Order: sequence, then structure tokens, then C-alpha cells
Amino acid sequence: MKKVIWGAIALCLAGCYAPLNNSGVSTTKPWIEVPAKRVDYEGKQYDSCVQLKLRFWPQEAAERLDLQASCISACCWRSEQSEIVLDFNKNFEEELLRYGVARKYSPAQITLKVTHSNLVNVTKVTATPRGAVKNSGLVKLSYTTVRDEARLAQIEQELALQQEVLLQEQVQAPRGLETVTNTPQRLSRAKGRQALARARALVQRKVGAQIDNYFYQMNKTYRAQGAIFILSTRLLVPQLKTDGTYLVTCHAKARTGIDEAHLNASDFPCGVWVADLATQLVLPDDKKARQILQ
Repeated sequence: MKKVIWGAIALCLAGCYAPLNNSGVSTTKPWIEVPAKRVDYEGKQYDSCVQLKLRFWPQEAAERLDLQASCISACCWRSEQSEIVLDFNKNFEEELLRYGVARKYSPAQITLKVTHSNLVNVTKVTATPRGAVKNSGLVKLSYTTVRDEARLAQIEQELALQQEVLLQEQVQAPRGLETVTNTPQRLSRAKGRQALARARALVQRKVGAQIDNYFYQMNKTYRAQGAIFILSTRLLVPQLKTDGTYLVTCHAKARTGIDEAHLNASDFPCGVWVADLATQLVLPDDKKARQILQ
């Protein structure tokens, strides 16, 4: 019996990552941390809190995840969550509808199963599909960019209307014979376009700095990983809601890649915002907007 136990311990030590975690538990990978454990009245462990120190490439893939619920930004008790599913295509359809373009990642899901051996005091995490997580904790995904041409055309049309409004300093009454075309409907449309422009300007004024900082931090992350992030046009597209406020969708065009010779055009969402012209308030309306304000 002793030979069996010592053999198991020796096998574990050969496959285990390294030293004990703060809780005195060993792990099989450097990206698995066990900051806490629960013991019974005899001092024997019956539960542990496991945190997965994962990194993602491209880093935007992590934005589809709830990092806390996925045990990445915080530890999760093994008894409560022994299986974690990373769903990278969650909210794909919603993004496509709002922005006209969205990424579809592969693999779409990664399942992580947490197990612990009390015999050798080792916590192990297995990933499916196999090899989805590198030994360093890097999760590298491939993706295709899906475009909804009808939605993109609508966005371009809305942008064109915005530019038209910006060129008009004010609505002036036509002169001469043209005064007959100055109908209430025409004036109403002009005022509507001006309101859209004011909603766009309100979002820019209230949260423009936070959006700029979000992309600045994204650029730093790319550079830290030896990659390139070049931001170009940032677009704010407003639309009137039924309650009289405006929903302003933000997205930006950029080029990214591993080096200057391999740059790809990308679209990055930067939040959906509710603009209230009456109160001059701007509030976040989606997960991305709330993340930018944090």
C-alpha cells in the first residue's frame, strides 16, 4: 500500500506545475491558482476556490465573457462550479444587429473541468477541446468577421444625415417662389436631424474621454503583446427611442495584426448609450458601455 501511495505522489510531482498555492494546494498548470480552501473539523480539505489566470488572443474575445462568473477575474468554489464554459460567440447576433459587423470565434466554446485529488493534494483543470489553453495560460482563437450589409447601409445613411445637419447652421425660410416648399413636414424632418446631431454631440461631450481611454488601454495591451493596433474612424450613430430619448451606438474602425505586413481591418464596438437631451444625461445601455465607464 505504501508503494502505491508513494508511486502516486511521485507521478503527481512529475506532472504537477510547481510550488504550493497560498492555500497549500498544488496545481498542474501555472495558470491555475487556489487562493483559498475549506477544511472540516479534522483539518481535511473538502472544497477549494479556484481561479484561472487566462489570457486571450485576440484580447477582444474576452469581452464576450463574464470574467467573474468564468472564474478568471475571481476564484470560484469547486463545489459550486466544477465545470466552466467559455462561450465566445455569446451575444454575436445582438452585436451584428447593432453594429452591422461582428466576429464569430473558433472554437466557439471551451469547457474547463476542475478536479482535485485529496490523496496528493493537487488541483487539475482539463480543457475541451484539447490544447485550447496553452501551458502559459494563453487562449488563442481564430475568427471570421461577419457583415450585415443592410444594417451597414443603414448606418452609413444615418451618418450621411448627420453630416448634412452639421453643414446646416440653421433652418432658414426659403426665399422667393421656393417658400411654397417650406412645409411643416420639411421643417419637422430638419429639426429631427438636428436633434440626432445634438444627441451625438452630447455623447461625445459626456463620455468621449472615457471612450478614448478605452481605446488607449486597448492599444497598450496590443503593444504589450508585440502586436499592432491602429485606430482610425470612430462613429456615433443615434436613433430616436419611443420615450423621446436617443440611443447612440458607438463603434470604431481600426487595423490590427501581428506586424505591419499583416494588418486586418476590424470594427470595434464602443458601447450603446442613452442620450437624454432634456436632462443632458448620458447613460450606458449595454455591457460594453458599462465596462467603459468602470
